[in-house]
Amino acid sequence: MVIFLSLLLCAALIVLLTTALKTRRIARELQDAVRLNRCMLVNEPSSMLKRLGFDGLIKETNGLIDRYRGNADVESGHPKQLEAMLGSIQEAVIIFNDEHVIEFVNDSAQRLFQRARALKGARLETALRSASLLDFLSAYRGDRSLKQQEVSVERQGEVLWFEVSCAEVRGVSAQDAKSTLLVLHDITRLKSLEVVRRDFVANVSHELRTPLTIIKGFAETLVEDHATLPVETRARFLDKIVNNAQRLHVLVEDLLELSRLESQSEQIQPSVQSLQQLLEEMLEPYRLRLNPEVQVLKLDFDERVGEFAFDRFRIQQVFDNLIENGFRYAPDFTLLAVSVRYDDANDLIQCTVADDGPGIPAKDVPHIFERFYRVDKGRSRDSGGTGLGLSIIKHIVQQHGGGVSVESEAGQGAAFHFSLPYVQSQPGE
Repeated sequence: MVIFLSLLLCAALIVLLTTALKTRRIARELQDAVRLNRCMLVNEPSSMLKRLGFDGLIKETNGLIDRYRGNADVESGHPKQLEAMLGSIQEAVIIFNDEHVIEFVNDSAQRLFQRARALKGARLETALRSASLLDFLSAYRGDRSLKQQEVSVERQGEVLWFEVSCAEVRGVSAQDAKSTLLVLHDITRLKSLEVVRRDFVANVSHELRTPLTIIKGFAETLVEDHATLPVETRARFLDKIVNNAQRLHVLVEDLLELSRLESQSEQIQPSVQSLQQLLEEMLEPYRLRLNPEVQVLKLDFDERVGEFAFDRFRIQQVFDNLIENGFRYAPDFTLLAVSVRYDDANDLIQCTVADDGPGIPAKDVPHIFERFYRVDKGRSRDSGGTGLGLSIIKHIVQQHGGGVSVESEAGQGAAFHFSLPYVQSQPGE
């Protein structure tokens, strides 16, 4: 009996010891699973786990780990999603913390402000040199309802204009921190167009005011003093009125022409034809205006240039304007040369109209194709110039897909160049 009880006790102790070891091992495996953030693989029979009380605990723990890993994947994906979303927009986007240290920039901001060095980690004041932007950010801290504002940013000697807006977002570097998201929409081109429009209105007003004032003054004098004015004076006044009315007419026509070209409401109509034939026909009337003893009008045409596509009316307008300028501003020239060359390297037709007249001062050359720009304002008005001819030329050539330039020095003549694509087929074919 004693031996039986001893054996029973030993068996019980062995069972208890085995159960304890299994319990300890399962608890250690469960602890490792939680620490390593991975589900626990169960190797024990479900009946044993149930008997030990681990079946429900293991199931709940594995479920908790799965949910945690799912949330962690979502959280880790947020920066990548943010980068992909902000990186695909054209506006410059910058996120910075309270110390103005940049935490994130999209590709547009990186290209716009710093191509050689990464902006992330730099201070905002270093990356963007703009007092107006700092003033906007300071005002935003005091008034969160502040929506947007126009600011200027200096970059490599030029001034860029942006419409900026910002918002407070959760910190990129630290979850419990706050950062500021800054969005900059580039409006530099719009600002430039606004300046051009303002200058254009001012120039047009000035150009119109002068002949209108003259017409008004002489007309009022004729009305008020008609009975006392000598016939010769009245004829001279009427001549002034007619001349200035003609000047107004030419100016308005040039303005309408320039407006049509700039708005592209009147597109060019190219067709395959001979430029050489066009030039030979249009140069003949100009030769009749030459002083044959001292003046020469020369055409130098590259024989490699065959028929190609261009708008006959518009290109004749270009040559007429350039040749007329030679007669108007260099009347004492001895040589007026028109040349056409084939640029096989770029597949372009290079056209030049050059004279050996007084030339253009160096300070005026960069502005010669601007609207209303005149080298000699008084002389240009006396000769009937509106200051729009070269601007019209530039737009016609650009609509053909070419470019314009000028070479000149004071006293050394002037050479106006323009290029045309050498397209030998009808557009649309």
